[in-house]
Amino acid sequence: MNNNAIYAGGESFDRIFRALGDPHRIQIINLLREKELSAGEILEAIDVVQSTLSHHMKTLSDSGAVNAVRRGKWTYYSLNESNLEQAAAFLSVCAEGTKIRRKETAHQEKEERRRTVPETAVKTAVNPAVKTAGKAAAKPEEKAADKEKTGKRKDKKGKKSKKSKK
Repeated sequence: MNNNAIYAGGESFDRIFRALGDPHRIQIINLLREKELSAGEILEAIDVVQSTLSHHMKTLSDSGAVNAVRRGKWTYYSLNESNLEQAAAFLSVCAEGTKIRRKETAHQEKEERRRTVPETAVKTAVNPAVKTAGKAAAKPEEKAADKEKTGKRKDKKGKKSKKSKK
């Protein structure tokens, strides 16, 4: 058993994924989506020499992504839909698992942030009176300090007057 192979439900997809790792082979797969094509028709559509095309077609055929049928002196190629659908389903399951893990991770991070909020922030958020109580207690001292700084004080009617000298 090849340890590098990707198995899902007894199927090995590593050859298909490797075969799809070349831009020319992707272009060939795209052409074969339309219809079955001969090697000559594929050669006209992509910019490679015949020997390079033969290599690409052998790689695609050996991987199971493409079927090759010999008719007379020509070889016709078509997509192996079953194998490609299974490989696509495997990737879809992988992608779905990633989405689920991403959602779980985001939820865990949110819970962690909620748990690590400082206690004072929680008390303030829960009971705003805690925040204002501290300010109310400091107000008389602040007023006295302000009077000393300005040298002015208010008389009984609330008007500012200068400090009397004694």
